[in-house]
Amino acid sequence: MKTIVLLHPFSAKAIGLCEKNLYFSHSKPHENALRKLQEEGYEVSIAYFTGNLFPFTKKLNSIKKIFWPITKPLIKKRHGWRKQHSLFHYWHSFFNAPDVTIINMSGHGSPYCFKLSKMLVKQGKPYITIIGGIHISENSQTLAYYQNAHHIIVHTEIQKRQLLQKESFRNLNIMVMPLGIDTSLFTPKKKETERIDLLFVGRISRLKQIELCIETLVYLKNNQKKGVRLTIVGPVSDETYFSELKDRAKQLNVTEQINFVGSIEQKQLVPFYQKATLLLLPSAHESFGMVIVEAMSCSTPVAALKGSGGPDELIENELNGILATKETFSERILKYLQSPDMQDRLQENARLIAENKWSLSQTEEALKASIKQVFR
Repeated sequence: MKTIVLLHPFSAKAIGLCEKNLYFSHSKPHENALRKLQEEGYEVSIAYFTGNLFPFTKKLNSIKKIFWPITKPLIKKRHGWRKQHSLFHYWHSFFNAPDVTIINMSGHGSPYCFKLSKMLVKQGKPYITIIGGIHISENSQTLAYYQNAHHIIVHTEIQKRQLLQKESFRNLNIMVMPLGIDTSLFTPKKKETERIDLLFVGRISRLKQIELCIETLVYLKNNQKKGVRLTIVGPVSDETYFSELKDRAKQLNVTEQINFVGSIEQKQLVPFYQKATLLLLPSAHESFGMVIVEAMSCSTPVAALKGSGGPDELIENELNGILATKETFSERILKYLQSPDMQDRLQENARLIAENKWSLSQTEEALKASIKQVFR
């Protein structure tokens, strides 16, 4: 039986989550696609780092998730992004290397990724790299990490094209694995038309530019007659920024119109998407944007920023969603809300495109093709 390990070489805290999020919500498309491989006879597991002193395992819906203690840094910056090492994981991999290791990390890699990949190469064990962001480092260590990989996985055709334009990546094998969702879980429901329900789903982090959601709320409140509410769902990654958002809402006198829900499991998101008039995603950078596909599958169009990465591939402007500049974000949303024909068109197309292009089967087939490349 061939063994496959999907390694996320970081702890929950390093990415602004709590460990419970890693049990139930994080990386669900990858997990679901691995489960399909498990049904075909592969032995699969998912690995993370943890601040706990000892390794532990959680088995969730037949998938084993293993948490390996951080051994560096020990105290200061223990959960620092890209700084974490785990000798527990390293030595386990040294003596029990899987047949293939899939490493999911940002385009900058990390010292631990470089160390682990070198060891795997020496052992003759292939590894696959998943690039989880849109920025890439091109120093010698990082390039060696990508060049020695069996192949590279990205999540959009845009990412692939951008990489192939770089001299160092031009001759590398790059595959696209779209992050699909369960379209039988994320389904539409009839929407309320008497009120505008804006929704944001994601980490509360400055990079997400959630202040634009609040500004849009105020703009709509001042420029049309319907009641407007904004629901913000997601964990707090930046307490300072969170406080700034609440202060901003207070200054603009919209505190009562904003609901901070906090972190919830993925399946609990469905009613929020179904109820929402529009999902707002004003991030400056998004490698993919799982929430876009989840919302679209519930017939909820998404408003995002043009040129931010993943949204440019997922959203076709005024066909299944809205792509705007930061300066025109609120105005374009108002235009959408004032056009019943556009609302009907975008809601219908959002669901159709999610079903045809971003279903879970797309992820399963892409990961299967990736693994078959390794073992052929």
